[in-house]
Amino acid sequence: LIVVVAPTPNLNIITKTKAMASPAAQQRQQPLVRFLPFRSVAEPSFWLDHGSRKLNELRLSEDGVQLRGFFGASANSTGSRGGASSGAALPPGMRFDASSNADESDAEANSNDRGDNNTAVRRNEWVLSHGAIHSLNTLESFKKLNKNAFLNGACLPSLLSCCGIRSDGDDSDTVHDCSEDDPNAALVPSLCLAYCNLKTNATVYWFAFPALAPRTGRGVAYSGRSERPQRGLADEWGPRACLALSDAFHKFRISTEREDMRSKTSGVWCPPFFMLLKGEGDGGKRFRCLPLRKSAYDSLSEEERERVIFGFVDPNTTAAALGSDLEAVGWTLRNLVAYLSLRLNLGGQDRTFLSYRSPFLRRITPSEMEGEDDDENDGVDYDDEMRESFEDVSGDRYDAGVGGSLLLDIAIPLASDYWWPNSNDGSSYSSSSYRCVGWELNRNRKPGPRSVDLRPLVSPAHLSRQANDLNLRLMKWRALPLLDIDMLSKMKVLILGAGTLGCGVARTLLGWGVRRITFVDSGRVSYSNPVRQSLFGVEDCKDGGKYKAVAAAESLVMVAGPDVKSEGVVLTIPMPGHSFGKDGTEGGGTEDPETEAVRRDVAKLHDLIGDSNVVFLLTDTRESRWLPTVIAMATGTPLINAALGLDSWLVMRHGPPSENAGKAVCRDSGRRRLGCYFCSDVVAPENSTRDRTLDQQCTVTRPGLAPIAASMATELLVAMSHHPLGHSAPAPINRDGQFAPVDNGKDPSSCPLGRLPHQIRGTIATYTMMTPTVPAFPCCTACSDGVVGEYKSRMFHFVRDVCCDSDGSYLEKVSGLEEFREEAARKAEECLDWDEDDM
Repeated sequence: LIVVVAPTPNLNIITKTKAMASPAAQQRQQPLVRFLPFRSVAEPSFWLDHGSRKLNELRLSEDGVQLRGFFGASANSTGSRGGASSGAALPPGMRFDASSNADESDAEANSNDRGDNNTAVRRNEWVLSHGAIHSLNTLESFKKLNKNAFLNGACLPSLLSCCGIRSDGDDSDTVHDCSEDDPNAALVPSLCLAYCNLKTNATVYWFAFPALAPRTGRGVAYSGRSERPQRGLADEWGPRACLALSDAFHKFRISTEREDMRSKTSGVWCPPFFMLLKGEGDGGKRFRCLPLRKSAYDSLSEEERERVIFGFVDPNTTAAALGSDLEAVGWTLRNLVAYLSLRLNLGGQDRTFLSYRSPFLRRITPSEMEGEDDDENDGVDYDDEMRESFEDVSGDRYDAGVGGSLLLDIAIPLASDYWWPNSNDGSSYSSSSYRCVGWELNRNRKPGPRSVDLRPLVSPAHLSRQANDLNLRLMKWRALPLLDIDMLSKMKVLILGAGTLGCGVARTLLGWGVRRITFVDSGRVSYSNPVRQSLFGVEDCKDGGKYKAVAAAESLVMVAGPDVKSEGVVLTIPMPGHSFGKDGTEGGGTEDPETEAVRRDVAKLHDLIGDSNVVFLLTDTRESRWLPTVIAMATGTPLINAALGLDSWLVMRHGPPSENAGKAVCRDSGRRRLGCYFCSDVVAPENSTRDRTLDQQCTVTRPGLAPIAASMATELLVAMSHHPLGHSAPAPINRDGQFAPVDNGKDPSSCPLGRLPHQIRGTIATYTMMTPTVPAFPCCTACSDGVVGEYKSRMFHFVRDVCCDSDGSYLEKVSGLEEFREEAARKAEECLDWDEDDM
């Protein structure tokens, strides 16, 4: 209940009408007007769009957001012109689609983006209903909510404001003054309560179409002044008058549309209410439609006020068939009658209403919008051509299809009839309240909610994508509001090595919403792989085995659906110490097939790394990691490296390229640039499979180690991508021997997901982990300026020289490592060349 204080004029009316008990009693003896409520017609697109809005925008908020429904005249409301032939009353439909969730500003922006700033976008053949939808967070709160109290609290303020009544306790300076306002939008409200189960795509909902209700025993009744309080329009006025009325109402719609377009508001599209003046001359075929406003009513003369007819667009099509000769009329009439009683002070008077029914209201075209408004929209007779245009609609009646409209003589309730006395004092009018009705009936024709299951109506691809992202979207509700899901979904990831680590990283990337993944591997799936590598099965091992890269890419699509864009590239990475081809020259000459194949592989690998947003380096051997490290440094592509031992693992991110030659520093942090996988070595990488037994050639590791390292590598990437500096983010410096540092959010390495280490080293022998920071080595054989510069200038020829050098001396010379070792040896000799006196 909302307690209100009525304005002084209404209190005067109440005082004066207490003595009118007898006329009121006589009025209540007349048949009551039967109203046919709306039924909600919510399309699947509406619920899908609302579910997405709840997940991504509303989250935990249960506040009401804008809701826009729409209904049409007669057949437009139900979507079929044959609805009346069934003989049973079909409640008119209030429709909701995907556009019903859009704000007015969004709808206007979309219209401007399309260049459609015209009436065609506005669908002005429909009546627009403004309201709100409240999306509750739990089904229990939906069930426990006091629905009637909620309806009154949500809808009474706007309805009472429209009727010129302010709620008790409102600041008088902020009270809505409706003297010049258009009440059309406020008198056709809608409300929805919903609970969306985002896991099952099922929604429980309850629509309401609020209307001010007179208190018990004071319903809206027909007038006793006429023997036929409900009359057919064609029978009462004749077909030609119906034609003239249809033309006058169409011109009134054009005038209203022009006014809305000038004010750049959505308005109500087709006005649901209007005032009608019927001329006495020309056989009563002259009409003038006026907007329903207090100012328009006050401008009428006394004689015009007495004969004005109040019209409303009635979506009903058939009789209610409830054993009465009086048909049920549209639900919107309830609020129109209340407005006349409370706002125009017409309570206690008998007035005529027009239930305007038409088989269709055609859309107003842009050409009809051209020109100026007519001061008078009356005095138009239809010629033969216009009459013929309605023959298909109205048969032989020639009444423009509106002959089925009704004239209603209604006794408007008193203003006091809308006041519900407090329960503690039924006779007191000093402190009373108003009430709303309008909750929709369920399919059993009883008050209660409805439900919809969208799973049969939604494509498996959409269900898969929505379910995959559900965990991430829920993170943004409370735990990680700064999580950038869109950025992750657009990220292009290159995985070098489709083995145990590659499969684990790919599966974890799917969990983070990454959808664009490319595998690079030259091996085939063997029978020893499926138990450790989660993207392969026994079928992939048959007939020599599928290529790992191709099988892994196909498996990702099967796991996460067609929304995943995955590709497998069969490619052999050239490695130092693994010579190929015959001797050749840089200046030309014919290359053997093996050399040509390696040249293509180098070019392909360079393009793949350069086109990716990040690279995961997960190959088996140490030397296979060298060339990707060099290319990533040359192209500036972030690289995450992961390696396994028997019971230990390493995950690290490589630092960005040096901005200045010879200075390995990070510009943004002032700290030294972070090192790469090879920065701790003082020798060049070489062939690690030469003269090795099988257990030394294979990656022999404890089975539980790879999933840990794969998860850590993926988490490191996601954290790095959310740091403001991204690839250039500094690493934390652990001081005072901190074994388990705490993230206070103030360290330069901190990001929304926590601290961003350089390396993560762990062992399951002692179940411990540490995060050291290792600066770049100026003479590194992979990321030093000398090596990267040589690669940029010579590309494939540099790679060939490194790979075909059997002892690694060439790479050590280019990197400066050879000179570094010589200098170290000299200093060591100087330290050992002591005299006895120095002792």
